[in-house]
Amino acid sequence: MNRKKLIVSVLVLALAVLLGSFFFQSKNIMKQNRSSSTKTSSSLSETSEIKNGNEEQKTSPKVVEKTAEEKQAVMDADAATMDAIGLRYDYANLTLPQVVQTYLNERGIDHSCVAFSYKNTASGEVIAMNEAQPMTAGSTYKLPLNMLAVDAVKKGELSLEQPYDITDLEYEYIGEYQAYRNQFGDDMTIPEMQEYSLIYSENTPAYAMAKALGGFDKVYPMFKRYGKSKGDVKTIDQEGNKTTTDYYIQVLSHLWQHQDKYADILGYLGQSFPGLYYETYLPDIDIRQKPGYVREALNIDAVVYEKTPYLIALYTAGLGGTTPENDEINDVGYSQLCQLTYIINEWHRVNRN
Repeated sequence: MNRKKLIVSVLVLALAVLLGSFFFQSKNIMKQNRSSSTKTSSSLSETSEIKNGNEEQKTSPKVVEKTAEEKQAVMDADAATMDAIGLRYDYANLTLPQVVQTYLNERGIDHSCVAFSYKNTASGEVIAMNEAQPMTAGSTYKLPLNMLAVDAVKKGELSLEQPYDITDLEYEYIGEYQAYRNQFGDDMTIPEMQEYSLIYSENTPAYAMAKALGGFDKVYPMFKRYGKSKGDVKTIDQEGNKTTTDYYIQVLSHLWQHQDKYADILGYLGQSFPGLYYETYLPDIDIRQKPGYVREALNIDAVVYEKTPYLIALYTAGLGGTTPENDEINDVGYSQLCQLTYIINEWHRVNRN
């Protein structure tokens, strides 16, 4: 049986980059609504984490500022692309939150609709906006879930070779679950669960992985292994599916600090949604990404291998006017998310690369 032939959710996308729109067909069919425009305050935080055995000590980040001439050289080199996609901003003289807020103001988007945490892997510098604000996690929970599975394998609690039963499994979509049973039968291995939960972001293999770990009631408390947010939601709220970028930047930091251990996860993330999401405007950069979308939420956690690599947790709500009552994000919201990824990356290129 050729298990590679299983693609339960078919993703068909025709992306017109310069026009900033696309048609997205998968489990979620795009719908459109109106957007909000009330301005709210945002926050900026900067920290550095230095590994010290099993402890992480916080110290002031050692940021090497580029000269005005160096920044302008990047601006000049990237000017044609900025102008072509309509995303030219004063990257050299604005902070990262300021340039993001400038974009949001132009589009009439409430600042509370976007939360992000950025971390420079060279200096440890963290820059964030609305990082403690609860945001809907969506499928991004599958990243720390997969990390827990790898940890369990390393401890000898799970096996990469042993198949795990999926006959008595909770599921979100009956059609998806039945397709997995038709293809895999009564069981799946951990590598199979990893592949289909990360590359295709399917729910059935993620539920199977959680079951192998003892069930979601056991899994969610273990998410604190990778950090705790300074906000009210410390990791991922199991009941409300809420999280923060302050938590997820710690998840990404743990992933980055243990790349050898999580090499398979990084490999799957490198195959996830090629040419889409964070790769839309950045096709020539090595990007390992875990998108997540549900109702009003559209998020990306990514490791971006620029000249100076950085980590980014970007969570959004209501882009394109989507509300919790809508079924899915729409093409306008998706386009806005992709534009935000370009803005964040360009600020990094100008100021930190």
